[in-house]
Amino acid sequence: MKCHPLSPVLFLLRNPGRSLPLTLVLMLAVLTIASVVALLNSIDRTILKIYDYNRYFAAVTPRGGETLKPELRALVKRAPSVGEVYETIVCFMNAETIVGKMPFVVFGVPTDKMEQLVARCRLRLGAGRYPAPGAPEVALSEPLMRNKKLRLGDVVLSPLTPDQYSPVPVRVVGVLKGDTWLAITTEEFTRTHFFPPLRNLLVFAADVRQQPKLDQWLREHLRGKQARVWTYAELQQETHRAFKNLYFITGVVVVLVSLMLATMTGLLANIYFQQRLVEFGLLQAIGYTRRSLLARVSWETVLVVLLGWGLGVLVAFGILSWAKWVVMEPRGLYLEPLDPIAYRYTLPVPLMVLLFALGTIGWRLRTFDPVTIVERRIV
Repeated sequence: MKCHPLSPVLFLLRNPGRSLPLTLVLMLAVLTIASVVALLNSIDRTILKIYDYNRYFAAVTPRGGETLKPELRALVKRAPSVGEVYETIVCFMNAETIVGKMPFVVFGVPTDKMEQLVARCRLRLGAGRYPAPGAPEVALSEPLMRNKKLRLGDVVLSPLTPDQYSPVPVRVVGVLKGDTWLAITTEEFTRTHFFPPLRNLLVFAADVRQQPKLDQWLREHLRGKQARVWTYAELQQETHRAFKNLYFITGVVVVLVSLMLATMTGLLANIYFQQRLVEFGLLQAIGYTRRSLLARVSWETVLVVLLGWGLGVLVAFGILSWAKWVVMEPRGLYLEPLDPIAYRYTLPVPLMVLLFALGTIGWRLRTFDPVTIVERRIV
């Protein structure tokens, strides 16, 4: 196949040993950055998914006392678009995440409210049964069962487990089918076995689509009072705020890696340019301008950078997809192989490499003397 002397693919096809190293370096850099950022984002995603039940209701807990003051309870019941309001007594288990164990609420709800709460969270009883009144039993949703590697009949809370303590062993008797994380037992059991009782007032909007507005109203009207309002919007804000510094550090690392790669790639590009002085000297001597030669080098560099970035994205997607299905999903953890933030973080690498390489080579061509090169070649 014949190629024009200034074709940008000519050198790349004839000299793969010089173009492949740059491509592989860029590919590995993109793979590393995308994978690290995607894993960091999986922490955020997992935490928000674990407490996803908070989308469907708000929880109000007392401050400075065991129970919510009557006037505050009355205020909550007068909230616009409020539906049902009832009290639960909770205990705690934990969920496994990449950063360690996170506390997870086991809601002790009245027996006649169990099916309603499960349906509100878009779940249904898939296996087993609901906990019996006063019995040391729980029903857990499927993601939580996977996360804890539990089966029907397994013990969840125990006197022998410090971080999942219960005065008596508590067993799984029901599996809730669906994607929402939820753990429920009976109010009689938590009131009898956990002291002092940790009371929550669950507040449901009449229409689940109005829940965010109800959450906002509760936060505004209970601010500064002896009550704490737990909403999904607040959870999102706190989670993003907690990881803000981590993302800042990640951004600094990405910039440093980009500068290092840009410097290294620019040096390699200059070395390869030095080895091609005769080629460029002859081309300029027979009439090709410096601008056309710079355009050729520019397109060669662009092709290498795009190829390296594209391969890095494809390999990162493949590895992250494997990690999602083989490592994360079986543990009830969440990873997004097509996370746009992860790939956005890789963009500074090809851009800085491109600018540095083109800048240094352009400077060399600016002072390039083809006559000297040709005379040296003839001699």
